[in-house]
Amino acid sequence: MMREAAYMAGLTSDAPGITRFTPVGSPLPRPEEVNPQKLSLALEPEVAAIAAQHQSEVKGLPPQRYMVVDIGGGTVDITVHDKSNGRISVVLPPMGNTWGGTTINEALSEKLQEAVNDKDFKVLLESDPISAKATLNRIFYEKFEEQKKIFGNVTQGLRRVALSLPRAFTRHYGNNIPQKPKKMNMHYNPENESLTIGYDLLEEVFQSTINKILVCVRAAFDEIKPIGVDTVYLVGGFGGCKFVSQKIQGSIAQHRNMLYDNIVCPVQPDLAVVSGAVMWRKDPNIIQSRVADATYGVAVAPVFNPSKHDKHYKFVDEDGVVRCDCAFEVFVLKGEEIKDEVHKATFIPLQRKKTQAHIPIYCTIDDGVQYVIDKEGKPTVREIGKLVLDIPNPDNVPNKERKYDVSMDFSGTEIQARAQYSITGEEVKTVCDFLSKQD
Repeated sequence: MMREAAYMAGLTSDAPGITRFTPVGSPLPRPEEVNPQKLSLALEPEVAAIAAQHQSEVKGLPPQRYMVVDIGGGTVDITVHDKSNGRISVVLPPMGNTWGGTTINEALSEKLQEAVNDKDFKVLLESDPISAKATLNRIFYEKFEEQKKIFGNVTQGLRRVALSLPRAFTRHYGNNIPQKPKKMNMHYNPENESLTIGYDLLEEVFQSTINKILVCVRAAFDEIKPIGVDTVYLVGGFGGCKFVSQKIQGSIAQHRNMLYDNIVCPVQPDLAVVSGAVMWRKDPNIIQSRVADATYGVAVAPVFNPSKHDKHYKFVDEDGVVRCDCAFEVFVLKGEEIKDEVHKATFIPLQRKKTQAHIPIYCTIDDGVQYVIDKEGKPTVREIGKLVLDIPNPDNVPNKERKYDVSMDFSGTEIQARAQYSITGEEVKTVCDFLSKQD
């Protein structure tokens, strides 16, 4: 397959909340060799699903198609797998949002800000920023965290929880905290400096987060219609909460207009990712195929076709050929099943004097992207990596004879890219920086 390019493009995942890896433009040198034996990156939704399958008991036969809802502290991740042939095929790209267990803590913080009439605890933070931050963290991520777990795992009979407030907080706000139950169902006892929170308010702060989670769960069910799933596994520290599982079960039943009670929480749901990662590393081939979570491709400069290309991108190269600049050539489409395969394309430089090819790598989660740059010059895709290949031309040969091949390997949890110059045989390699969040 011959393609002509002024430059190239590449690949990345756009999921939030992932730690920065090797940023594009990093001063660190790119690896000369790709050696997946030194480090294997496990995908959280996949390994959580593996653990859930091994550590759960379900009604009837083992599920052939199942959904895993992984709800941790900061995010919810949802995926759907098919295991009808014994190996796992990912049939729904991981989806989710940034609503997890800690957003409940933030919701309570907002209620207490309202109670003491100090938005963002601004007055407290201005008085002594370091001490104030420590005090607030102690309230919401130590004291309340303990009570939150108690409330979340007791399905009935618990009408309130109590927090002992730090002295630094009560000295500052003691006179402002309501000492009688009010509309928000919060009561402060100055004698023991404790704050009692009633069931209705607790349910409200839980529900605001659960509602966001349910939006994702319902969207996942809509994506997999009409086949559906046999079982829903709930994992993660917050996913194992009884209050959450009851709400999810009720929401699924309402969404599907039928009773849906095959929702399973494995033993130690908070360790599902860790234990699943160990299982996967022992047998990486357990994942038979994946579904692309984004569209991956390259930027090319094909011969201009007036019925296909926008004249805004039209230009003439040094050989007098009319071309289209910045066209997005797709390697893998979002939602496409990816098996053990390598995608390859052949390119030629557009300038005879050019002795180095800079090959950026892009991806996009948007559908129908035709150009990597819009008419205002703004990028429409994300750059996640770059290959730099020397393409010397000492004999001044025509451009059409200076082919270089670019290949992308989608078979593992990382996307590996290579480029090789046909004249010298030189090859460069890199692992695409799909973990970085490119703002």
